[in-house]
Amino acid sequence: MSQPAYCIVRAEKLTSFGSIIGSAKHTFREIPTPNANACRTHLNKTFGAQDAAAVRAAIQARLPVKRRKDAVLAIEYLVTASPEWFRTAPAKQQNAYFAAAVRWLEARHGKANIVCVNMQLDETSPHLVAYVVPLTKDGRLSAKDFLGGRKVLSEMQTDFAEKIGKPVGLQRGVEGSKAVHTTAKQFATALQKNPTLAPPAAPVPTFADRITGRAKQIEEDHAAAQAEHAALVEQARNVAEVSRHARARQAAALEQLRQEAEEAKRHEAEAARLSEENQLLKRELQEQRTHFQRQIADLKVALVKAVDQMRDLLAKVGLLTRQRDQAEAENQRASAIAPGCGAIALETLSDEFSMHPSTNRV
Repeated sequence: MSQPAYCIVRAEKLTSFGSIIGSAKHTFREIPTPNANACRTHLNKTFGAQDAAAVRAAIQARLPVKRRKDAVLAIEYLVTASPEWFRTAPAKQQNAYFAAAVRWLEARHGKANIVCVNMQLDETSPHLVAYVVPLTKDGRLSAKDFLGGRKVLSEMQTDFAEKIGKPVGLQRGVEGSKAVHTTAKQFATALQKNPTLAPPAAPVPTFADRITGRAKQIEEDHAAAQAEHAALVEQARNVAEVSRHARARQAAALEQLRQEAEEAKRHEAEAARLSEENQLLKRELQEQRTHFQRQIADLKVALVKAVDQMRDLLAKVGLLTRQRDQAEAENQRASAIAPGCGAIALETLSDEFSMHPSTNRV
């Protein structure tokens, strides 16, 4: 009896740029990824942003400036299917399944809001990872409109299975079953019931069972038990897949935190160095200011002395100038008085001769 193959779509809310970077670094194999086959990584295909930094930048560019502090910044979608389906489905059908999944995401969110789609073919089960900004048609950032509540998630699973899974022969998970969103806790409970995941043993109807017709019921019960076991095995595989991705994302997040811590230490050391240099420059500046202030004070004293000396010199020059002017004035007066005195003397002598004629005779 062949096991049913299921289509799988999961969505995870990314509420910080750290979680976005951590997830994207795992997606683009920018950190060690033990569960990926490095020899097949070159087969992975990417559409849109081509590395973790570009994913962060593309998401940030789409985000509204004003948003809630606890807002979901992006949704990470994982699209895959039951491992046995990949073992039997031709490559063309697998490609058609993933291409249809991308069209489904575009119809759900709008092509512009899908910043990156990455096809990962280097792991055991091929899968598709998409990073989507949860913007509504009216421009609101609201992951709740797309992932809010059990009803919305159930409708998403049903819609995806009907439109994307069914055309390629994939079934939807049992509606309302916990296997749709399996957790490690649920898996642990399943393992407690059947630790080895051993298939139910085939019953051997007795002769009495055959006579009474109970053999048919026993066979039907066994078929139901087999179906339940197949669902348990699928559940185990899903949990293992989810846990693997969770561990990878956790490792990516831890690596991101480590790098951020190292970067913070570098910034702190650089800040300390700059602070020390700043203090040194302040001391040098203060010393130079004190030196210049002293020089200015000395120059002021010297200037005052020079001004005093200039004043004394100007006073002396003024005094000498006045003395010179006085001497010149006296000389001019003396020159003006001297000719008059000679004329008066001659006139006096003439009068004397006139008064004493006898003195004029020879």
